[in-house]
Amino acid sequence: MKKEDLTILYVEDEEETRSIVSSILKKYYKEVIVAEDGQVGLAAYKASNPDIVLSDISMPNMNGLEMSAEIKALNPNQVIALFTAFNEPQYQEKSTELEIHAYILKPFDHDRFFNALHYLNMLVSV
Repeated sequence: MKKEDLTILYVEDEEETRSIVSSILKKYYKEVIVAEDGQVGLAAYKASNPDIVLSDISMPNMNGLEMSAEIKALNPNQVIALFTAFNEPQYQEKSTELEIHAYILKPFDHDRFFNALHYLNMLVSV
């Protein structure tokens, strides 16, 4: 499966970041579903069943870790990555507990971001 055949759900509350990253993702994925918080992201996940979920952690209504836990309860095999500025051990530990596949730190670093996406694409293709 090529990444051009994959769908991705991108969840980010910060409008400028959401706009920039979703524009980048649209160049590489068949469909990019965008949500502005975890609550909307969870609803979008249920409606669209994307191949990959990419989410921020700190968001209103439902944070990315809470949303990821809800998604994993629905589909324990869902490929999920967190794209966040939080580098604190408790967030990384929680993501490990949830079996999050990648933890990408902000600010945006081209190589780190695309290496993580490549890894996620490979997981879906297996």
